Amino acid sequence: MLQDRHSKIIVALICLISLLSACGSEAEQVTACSPAPTPTDGQIEITDLSVKPYIQTPSEPPVDLEVEDIVQGSGPQASAGSFIVVQYVGISCSTGLQFDATWDKGQPYSIELGAGKVIKGWDEGIVGMAVGGRRLLTIPPEKAYGSSGSGSGSIGPNETLLFIVDLLALVPTDLEKPAVSVPDEPASELLITDLAEGEGPEVQSGDIVYVHYVGYSQSTNTQFDASWDRGREQYIIFPLGQGTVIDGWEEGLLGMKVGGRREIVIPPDLAYGQDGAGGGIIAPDETLVFVVDLIGANAFLD
Repeated sequence: MLQDRHSKIIVALICLISLLSACGSEAEQVTACSPAPTPTDGQIEITDLSVKPYIQTPSEPPVDLEVEDIVQGSGPQASAGSFIVVQYVGISCSTGLQFDATWDKGQPYSIELGAGKVIKGWDEGIVGMAVGGRRLLTIPPEKAYGSSGSGSGSIGPNETLLFIVDLLALVPTDLEKPAVSVPDEPASELLITDLAEGEGPEVQSGDIVYVHYVGYSQSTNTQFDASWDRGREQYIIFPLGQGTVIDGWEEGLLGMKVGGRREIVIPPDLAYGQDGAGGGIIAPDETLVFVVDLIGANAFLD
């Protein structure tokens, strides 16, 4: 449950969920062709995940799907059934022209992997990729758009496609809504307990974070909000350290590792204080208890 005045989080979530149609659909994937990004000063550092990557076309397109990890991630690995959040650039092999890039839209792309909602080259090629990684996919026509190409003509018949994909976050298939243990007494200070430590990088102020959460009121031992109840894909996204969430979250998430689960007990002065929130849903001077799953984090991208 986030501050009422911070509606921008909900806007960001709506923008993300609006991208949940297939990557292979013309509405979302195929845009007018434009020149592929070119190196600046002779070279773009392709391992820098804060920079839109340049894709070099091969001299001969491969026959089979090829996968190359440019940056090896350290977070959870994607599998069939995972909900993934990615940045990507896609170009046609024969022309070197970019046909789509989330970098140009200002929003990442989110989809369930392995459900036939993207081209086969994605369903197969992203499996095993770890959060925080960057992967090059070289996809032959039969695992892309085949002999028909895209309906708009932006991708020609029998076209080999190249993507560079950054895996920003994922909801693993085995991650479920957690139980919450509510303390008997209200808190006078912020209390943090790592229920499961992640294997990914630690969150820092200024990072964009992707979380699932459950929130309880301490005095009544009742749930007032849970992203899980809106669906596995309904995680939220916000920038940490910019005042878009209550202070207990701003402080309580710092140092948490991607892939981890953390309990945060927040005293009233770091939550909603004497005013409460939500038209009485959260009472005045209420201690809040959250269990938060950090499914991804990445540096802010302009």
